[in-house]
Amino acid sequence: MIVFISMISFLLDGILSKYILPPSLFLPLFTIVSLVIIYPYFNNNDFRYFKYIAIVGLLYDITYLNTLFFNFFIFMIIGFIVGVISYLLSNNLYTSILITIIVITIYRIVTYLFVVIFKNYSFNFYELLESIYSSLILNLIYCILVYILTEIYRKKHKILRSK
Repeated sequence: MIVFISMISFLLDGILSKYILPPSLFLPLFTIVSLVIIYPYFNNNDFRYFKYIAIVGLLYDITYLNTLFFNFFIFMIIGFIVGVISYLLSNNLYTSILITIIVITIYRIVTYLFVVIFKNYSFNFYELLESIYSSLILNLIYCILVYILTEIYRKKHKILRSK
């Protein structure tokens, strides 16, 4: 189920990015949302989780951004944040929504700062804020939908996950 969720999210990122242009209010970051959803299914095996998200980050870099190790490191930071918040709070839909909001905000801030620092782009707080809220709408809907579907599937097939 972990690989299936990641693959669907990865493919949807690519497909929707072709049809949804950046001035839109619906910018997909489904692969990052999938990192939040799949964490409990690793049953507190953080080493396996980090190994998995490192591979996903490298594939994301190679496939969508033509960079190497950029999203790898960002995904590792995101994985750490997901692990810490999941350790502090119980795993439920509300926690997943909270983690998704935090992770998307951090992802957008880090990528925007990278562009500002290394691409000699002037900092514009409004653009940063717009990229954050444009990413939140669609991804929160996706988070809720995937969480509910994975819960139904988990209960039907008696799949264990950490609490």
